[in-house]
Amino acid sequence: MIYPGKYSRGIVTSVILVNDTMLCPRDGSILISPEETGKSVFSRNGIFHCPTCAGLALNSEAASSEICSKKLESMHDGFMDEGTPTDICCPFCEVKMKVRDFAFRKIDGSLTELIEIDGCPECSSFWLDSGELQRLSPPNGDKNENTDSEARALAVVFDLLFHLPFVLL
Repeated sequence: MIYPGKYSRGIVTSVILVNDTMLCPRDGSILISPEETGKSVFSRNGIFHCPTCAGLALNSEAASSEICSKKLESMHDGFMDEGTPTDICCPFCEVKMKVRDFAFRKIDGSLTELIEIDGCPECSSFWLDSGELQRLSPPNGDKNENTDSEARALAVVFDLLFHLPFVLL
């Protein structure tokens, strides 16, 4: 699969790449690619995840679902000229990311809790800290849950949210 930016060119000199792998923008761990997970929810939505912090990196070109790809491209428009600069770099192209608050409109018309999403103003890529999606999903009750299980659960939550309209705040 081809990913945009430095990942697709395989430039090893990148601070985001180590031996052709992408690194978590929060803790520097090697991100697990959608193919490595063996779960369709990851490949459908182009989700890479961090095995340490359970954060999720999404990219429209990595998504195999046209619905997801178009939603990510639409969300990207909100980061091109707006958003607050952050201290993290995009794991796909190394540009400094921006942060925006998002809510998703529920079927009854009400909005979900706000979640903070880091977006790249250059490519259609996003970073979600695990705590953001955890606020939208009910607690599991298993305090010993590992980050892979947590990332899978959060990816399913995000997959469901992508079928709802979003609101930039």
